[in-house]
Amino acid sequence: MVILLITILAQQKTIPHLQTAENAMLKYLNKKLIRTVLLICLFLQISEIYAQSPESFRLAIAQQSINLNHEQLLNTHRQKQLPPFPDFGDFKVFGMGEQSHGTSEFIRAKTRLISYLSAKYKINKIGLEAPMAEVAQLNAYLLNGKPGLPEILKSFQLYNYECKEFIELVETVREINKKNTRQIRFFGFDFQSPYQTLQNLSAYSKTRKIPNTDSIAKIIGYYKQLDYQLSSHTFSPEDFQTLNAMSKQFMKAYQDLQTKDGTLDSGLVKNIKNYQQFLLLNDPEKNKHDVKIMSNTRDSLMAENVLGEVTAESKIILLAHNGHIQKTRNPYSNAMGLFLKKKLGVAYKSMGMSTSEGFYTAYNDQQQKVSSKNPIQQPLADSFEYYFSRTHKPAFLLNTRLISTKKIPANRYRFLPFGYTDKQFQAGNILADFDYILHINKTTGTNSFYVN
Repeated sequence: MVILLITILAQQKTIPHLQTAENAMLKYLNKKLIRTVLLICLFLQISEIYAQSPESFRLAIAQQSINLNHEQLLNTHRQKQLPPFPDFGDFKVFGMGEQSHGTSEFIRAKTRLISYLSAKYKINKIGLEAPMAEVAQLNAYLLNGKPGLPEILKSFQLYNYECKEFIELVETVREINKKNTRQIRFFGFDFQSPYQTLQNLSAYSKTRKIPNTDSIAKIIGYYKQLDYQLSSHTFSPEDFQTLNAMSKQFMKAYQDLQTKDGTLDSGLVKNIKNYQQFLLLNDPEKNKHDVKIMSNTRDSLMAENVLGEVTAESKIILLAHNGHIQKTRNPYSNAMGLFLKKKLGVAYKSMGMSTSEGFYTAYNDQQQKVSSKNPIQQPLADSFEYYFSRTHKPAFLLNTRLISTKKIPANRYRFLPFGYTDKQFQAGNILADFDYILHINKTTGTNSFYVN
């Protein structure tokens, strides 16, 4: 900038043979030019000051975050004293995310947060990123505590729930219910499996003597034959047309019942809706086998299911992946949290969970099995996890509104999908995605039933 100023002034010389008035005018213009250039220099210097240095960004996170006692946060049994969680303010729905579905510390931290929020805010519903009909079975377990919890969790067909840590979470909720008149119940807001829904519809048909149970049994058998297409959402147009035609055939009996009686049982309506959402998600004509289209469809419908649980009295916790909980677009599409934020405004709050080192449980394609030793890659120098780790706090909670996100040195964060990946970072601003970040620096994989 100094060189630029010298160059400009060198070109602005007074000319000896000009009249005095003209020379005076030129000198005045030179002075005005100098002031203008100096102002520009000052503005650029100020801009550089406001561009946060890596150290100032690290210090801001360290100073504004609440240090959490690592043992209090993660010890769900022997420690009754809760960590110093802050006042989260009023909300209708509180989303708790996780960077991976297979991190032991994330589930244990959620268990502690559930204990805290249920006492302070009188939580009465916990939504799970799992199929509606399968999750409903958990409520019977909460009431009677009969053996069979592992079998209920296995019906989800999602290995992330089949682990010791999630059993502890369910048992904690059951203990909370024993002490309180205000009961917590689980609900599923996802719809990726058709099995329990179809079994529920079959049982309802038998009770009401609706002649469609054989058709439902046939379609369940068909899905089992197409297990890979079902789990990967890659039905061929021909197979889906067959499934859809069979589905319309047995669903007609419920339409006829609605026409005859005028109303349908609320449980039946919920199961019908859940199955219709499953069909919509898997229709190859609509989703084109495009993960972005399917992701947007799924998140929008999950948000619709959550909103269906919101009442004047409800206080809801949602447990799901960071990518669904966040208030912005995720790497694939609009997130469920974005839809909820648009509908609920400040009544929706979100908390992302992150880590910087360790391992996590996930299905590993190379090993062809579920492994608890999938590595958490070292944070990249421009990642938020890099700066989180440099606070040297084993665990902390950060209110993201306390950190300026202007001209920060971080521009990506960790995003771990359902299976293991070695491409662990995505471009984005995690501080803009969530109201709070709970960072646990070192984490381990869950104690999955599938890991020896």
